[in-house]
Amino acid sequence: MATLAVAVTSGAAQAENIKLRFAYLLADSMLPIIAAQKAGAYEKAGIDLELTEVQGGPAVVAAIASGDADIGYAAPVPPINARLNGVNVKMILALGHEVDPDKKFIWLVASKASGIKKLDDIKGRKISFNANGSLCELAWRDHLMKAGLSFDGVEPVVLPFPQQEAALEQGSIDAACTVNPFYSSIIANKAIGSTVIAEGMLADEKEPVINDVIFATDDYLAANREALKKFAAVTDQARKDMLADRAKEEAAAVEFLGLTPEAAKTFTLPIVRQDMKIDTADVQKLLDSMHKTGMLPDAAKAEDMVDSLAN
Repeated sequence: MATLAVAVTSGAAQAENIKLRFAYLLADSMLPIIAAQKAGAYEKAGIDLELTEVQGGPAVVAAIASGDADIGYAAPVPPINARLNGVNVKMILALGHEVDPDKKFIWLVASKASGIKKLDDIKGRKISFNANGSLCELAWRDHLMKAGLSFDGVEPVVLPFPQQEAALEQGSIDAACTVNPFYSSIIANKAIGSTVIAEGMLADEKEPVINDVIFATDDYLAANREALKKFAAVTDQARKDMLADRAKEEAAAVEFLGLTPEAAKTFTLPIVRQDMKIDTADVQKLLDSMHKTGMLPDAAKAEDMVDSLAN
């Protein structure tokens, strides 16, 4: 795991500031947070933010459940699964949404070599998503169901996002569910010659659908609510600052997400709603899809899964 820690300028500052250990997977919604951390914005607000990168949302849940992290960033599906399986976490902020027709930030892509040109061609092929019980597993299931196809009719291959591009290029998988920054790199890779066969976490996104969240355990939230509100305020301002400066957004995508300047030109933060509020209706929509597509054997309610800290 790669750890980035905010430097503490003095012993007094270290004593006064609150240490906040944050586990995350590298993805588009994290960009304002990573950039603001480097710029010292959290430290100025009294927070020593320690960022720890892990491979996938379930690993973020594991870090929080084990006590190695205080809060985490992932898609909503891993914390939903955690709550349903007895890990008492709640989603506290929404970092990203999608909505029809063109605000889509999850893509199902196929390589040219696979011969797949549309979703109907996917039957019997090797498809990749980043983790079992992930947002991308739900995306595949939902789009396949909408197309009248069965998830049992494909061959799932679990690969972390950073490994998918090489696998597409080498032909070890035929298609993948991906997010930025990896999507921008895949699309720019001429050796893959990728085709987008579907967009969005869900096939029906007439209304905004939440796709990125921050979460914490019930106990940590109860004991550190004011510190988390400070974190939320800094994060909100960081998002606004980046959205207001396209050149800053592209430069940050190059520096922190590893995109080439050319690929960064196609990068867009997955922000549909300007605020970070999250409510039970946001989560219930995902729970319903998870049940409908077979990810959840039983229907579930979202009432105990959300405690929004956004103003």
